[in-house]
Amino acid sequence: MISHLITVFQQQGFLLSDQEINAFSETQSVLHDEDIVDALWLASKINDAYAINQTNEPDQTDELASDSEAIPIQVIDDGTVAGEAQPFVSAYMPQPNKPSSSSVETPEQGLPIQIQAAPALSDPREIGRSLRPLMRKVASSRRSELDELATANRIAERDIWMPILKPAPERWFDLELVIEASKFSFIWQDTLDEFQHLLEYQGAFRNVRAWYVQEGDAGQPQLIVKKQQLLGTERDVPIRSHKELLDTSGRRLVLFVSDCRSRLWHQGQIHGWLATWSQSGPTAIVQLLPERLWNESELDVGFAGQVSSLMPGAPNSKLQIRGLSSRTEITATAMLTLPVVTLTTGALKQWALVVSAAGNQRCPARLFDLAWVKNSERDRSRTIIRPKSAEERLELFMATASPLAQRLARMMAAVPIELPVVHLIQQELLHEVQPIHIAEVYTSSLLEANQPKESGSNAPVRYEFVKGVRELLNERTPVDETVGVLEALSRRIARTLGFEIKSFTALLSPKSTWNQELKDAVLPFAQVATEVLHRLGGDYAELARLVEQNARRHSDWIQPLEFDPLFSDLKVLEFTTAQLVEADAEPSFPALQTEEVEIVTIVVEGEPENTPFDSNVQFIEFQVATVEPRSEAPQPSFLDGIVRRGGQRSEWVVRKQQQQNGQWVEELGNRVRLQMVVIPSGSFMMGSPNDETERRANEDPQHRVEVQAFLMGQYPVTQAQWKLVANLPQVNRKLSPSPSHFRGSRSPVEQVSWYDAVEFCARLAVHTDREYRLPTEAEWEYACRARTTTPFHFGKMITTDVANYNGEYAYNNGPTGENRRKTTPISHFGVANVFGLSDMHGNVWEWCIDHWHDSYEGAPTDGSAWLSDNENNYRLLRGGSWNYNPENCRSAFRFIYPPDLTAFNLGFRVVCSAPRTL
Repeated sequence: MISHLITVFQQQGFLLSDQEINAFSETQSVLHDEDIVDALWLASKINDAYAINQTNEPDQTDELASDSEAIPIQVIDDGTVAGEAQPFVSAYMPQPNKPSSSSVETPEQGLPIQIQAAPALSDPREIGRSLRPLMRKVASSRRSELDELATANRIAERDIWMPILKPAPERWFDLELVIEASKFSFIWQDTLDEFQHLLEYQGAFRNVRAWYVQEGDAGQPQLIVKKQQLLGTERDVPIRSHKELLDTSGRRLVLFVSDCRSRLWHQGQIHGWLATWSQSGPTAIVQLLPERLWNESELDVGFAGQVSSLMPGAPNSKLQIRGLSSRTEITATAMLTLPVVTLTTGALKQWALVVSAAGNQRCPARLFDLAWVKNSERDRSRTIIRPKSAEERLELFMATASPLAQRLARMMAAVPIELPVVHLIQQELLHEVQPIHIAEVYTSSLLEANQPKESGSNAPVRYEFVKGVRELLNERTPVDETVGVLEALSRRIARTLGFEIKSFTALLSPKSTWNQELKDAVLPFAQVATEVLHRLGGDYAELARLVEQNARRHSDWIQPLEFDPLFSDLKVLEFTTAQLVEADAEPSFPALQTEEVEIVTIVVEGEPENTPFDSNVQFIEFQVATVEPRSEAPQPSFLDGIVRRGGQRSEWVVRKQQQQNGQWVEELGNRVRLQMVVIPSGSFMMGSPNDETERRANEDPQHRVEVQAFLMGQYPVTQAQWKLVANLPQVNRKLSPSPSHFRGSRSPVEQVSWYDAVEFCARLAVHTDREYRLPTEAEWEYACRARTTTPFHFGKMITTDVANYNGEYAYNNGPTGENRRKTTPISHFGVANVFGLSDMHGNVWEWCIDHWHDSYEGAPTDGSAWLSDNENNYRLLRGGSWNYNPENCRSAFRFIYPPDLTAFNLGFRVVCSAPRTL
């Protein structure tokens, strides 16, 4: 029988695989033939599970298909869509309203890169579980089913062979999801699409319908079906009656999604609809804003309270109101009670429990006086601060916005203002950002809408910083943070376009091989980036000028800034490009001496360990680099740095990992910051093992040292930090504000003696009221090793791709490299050890507070400084420098030097060991 049925279905055009045929054949012993037929028919109707042969039918394309591109893809818990590939959105421009073609089209503005859409709901599975109280079943009034037990009993007792029917169980509620459309709806679109998808597939409701409410020409609310609203803007969309949502049986829920800030709320136009819906069934507001911002919406017009229910599915008029002032007197006919929930697990669960009357549960609510809300004489003015100047706008934002929104605004100041670009920042740099933080920036006074007149009324509204705000944000943002945004986004953009870059400058300058389409696509990012570099000043402004000059050599796509009179005198920026090849393939240009490979590994190790500074620090992310033998390293997935030596491929590769640690930022003034990272307590073996290559006798005996937690400078003290502190009041000795030989505000200060470094710490301690000092030798080595036992925290080997030393010499038959013959700016290599410390190997020697001893015989084991009675004794330097050999950069290497002498390779970094003062 089963084979006959399958043959019939195949003749009708339903294509079944062998696996599916076998599966249905196995069910013949437990299913009736009718059940199998029903299953096959139903499967053919669900989501096109089985394709129907239509080879003889012409390809038909209707009006709906042409508009399908405008319908956003809905993302479920894991960010995927059943039967669909993962959704992507354009990085700069919305999808054009025209049929897609096989060729990739470049938008008028913006870079056509693809960004994988991340799930917008914070915890969809838990949100689904929170709605379980609504999953109860009730007896249907329309459908019946056979009561097998009652039928069998009647046959047995009375010999009457007639079926007894009973009401079929069905889901309790239908759900009407009503979304208020506003000018900021695009921020919440993905979140609400996921929420709708979750409601549809979660199983708590019989049916789920989605609607949009928008303001009509007369200022009245209009209701339209969400699907119709998405199908295109050129056709007329029928307006529906809000009474379609009524259900006299009381088995219909209405969720009204809004931020309660629109004119419909302000003028009291939407309250009548909500009152009508709430009379027949449970109705609630899904507030998109967190509770701390409710007082900035029209919810502030209502009385705050809590509601509970004594009966399941009670309409809002039957809810028990608690927590209201005794002075609240509203007539029953003028009272509108609305529970208010947010898209969080706890809020939705409390509301679901109230609707199902499960125990003595309550949820937040607002009680509106309809007579007052709709009163034409009501004073609808709100006390709103309306700043005018850029300075006033920024001060208001910084005083009222959340810390995450402030960080997001600073990062957005370095790139074009487009929502997909914000999502890119979220993915690459600021993972904890949620839609509410994005909304804080977009709805603030920092941005203004800009819709070109020639683009038509249906063109998407574009946003830009108010004149002067971008400049102020860049001034308040640390330079390394701004550069970090440019680096991260430019690398992602380049990777999407099919190539790798070492620095963001490579993306700012068009290559001769680029076609005009690609140049036009990169234009918005390049224009904003070079503008930002100009405002950073110094070396960055010079870099921007060089980039612009190089761009003009290939095209006129980047115009010089109006305030740049030196543009015509700029020099040409020359640089070398590298070809990306497979790991074991020979390069096509043997003249190059480097082939670059990046080994990217994401390490998930839980939260950073607890330290005494946990309540005072913020967590930062950074890349940790290790140099490993090729045979031990995983296969490379991207290209970023393999060193070649003597025409042969090296056996050492650079592996990068993402890591996290705590950071304390000391604001020194004049936009100069001192970044301190948390060094957790622990123990380590100080000194070098007997088998370490190039070890010295003064590194003996190796001994265990216990170190307490402290803070240490993430980088050596820079010239900008030195200059600011050197101008502070003197404590013991004078300091030169500019002692360095190699100039650069972000380069480490050098030509400072031990006494100069101690004076710097003393002035800094007085200025900040914290106990800043030089590190002890044990603290320095413990921080440098960062739980490693190898010669370098990079591993057994070091290369000039990760540190600045004299690369003309090799360590332990390793690779040679570059001899830069000068210091490099901090974070030049973009890597650190697992504590977050950079430049611990090379660049400049770093002073320690200890006196020199020829060995570790009698050395303290508690991490304290090892001092002697002779204050004129030699002092200690650690870490190596730009002009020393790689063996001097080892973690255990010790360098002796007089405390009163200077050199252009002597610097230092500071520590702070007084957590109680933070």
